[in-house]
Amino acid sequence: MNTITVLINVILPVFIIIGIGALTGRRLQLDVRTLSRSNLYIFAPALIFRSLLTTELTSADAAQIVAFVLVTTIILGVISWGASRALRFDAVQTNAFLLTILLLNTGNYGLSVNLFAFGDPGLERAVLFFAVTAILANTVGVYFASRGRTNSRTALLNVLRLPLVYAVVLALILRAVGITTLPKAIFAPIDLTADAAVPVLLLVLGIELADSPFDRELWTVGLAAGTRLIVAAAVAGVVATLMGLQGLTRQVCIVQASMPTAVTSVVLAVEFDAKPRFVTSVVFVSTLASMVTLTVLLSFIT
Repeated sequence: MNTITVLINVILPVFIIIGIGALTGRRLQLDVRTLSRSNLYIFAPALIFRSLLTTELTSADAAQIVAFVLVTTIILGVISWGASRALRFDAVQTNAFLLTILLLNTGNYGLSVNLFAFGDPGLERAVLFFAVTAILANTVGVYFASRGRTNSRTALLNVLRLPLVYAVVLALILRAVGITTLPKAIFAPIDLTADAAVPVLLLVLGIELADSPFDRELWTVGLAAGTRLIVAAAVAGVVATLMGLQGLTRQVCIVQASMPTAVTSVVLAVEFDAKPRFVTSVVFVSTLASMVTLTVLLSFIT
């Protein structure tokens, strides 16, 4: 696809819904916490369960996606840690910097972009990518946000509270015993609930961005946003090539790995006092800048 086509048909629809969320959130004083928790506990698990249960992905494709997420996360973690050491960030700044690089918006934003760009086959791959990153966010993310304030047991308990973990496990168990379809009375409400996930995720993102305060340390915000969008995309391209990823799986993995910083990072930064204003600023800047970076990236790889 050429750049204009990507911008109009893929990126612009996403930002229109984000904009609607920002405008209505301010005017109607929508309760973003209720919407966000509805996504976390209802819509997203339904989407993940449906996608994993009905996916036509081969086990090899699924394994490649999981491995790709883990490898790129480790590499970006090393790069981010090295940069923070070279710049002599203190412990809190280092933790916040790592949060903005390692937690990426494969849910609110990534699912929508991949759906518009690649259709349902792209979405099912993006959902698996999202499921892995969501689990990482609630383990690795909690660790870096709370380093020195909590322990691994707390992180594990936080993961076990997430319905999406059980959605993944249940879907995998059903597929393992050969069940890929459910009675209509059971599957229909799951299917309908799953369809609501993508638009509600984007509305939540818009509401969150509209309330974002801004950090005055512009150079560190720019560094984090640039690392998340540009360095991550370069790392993703190299890893995808070395792993031999091809076709749609390659495209989705690279696009998902190049997403802006996740709103989840703000939640963790606020919870554990890991420079929340800085983290929120990176989410805001990286999301707006991604309109350009993702347009160029999609034009290049599709």
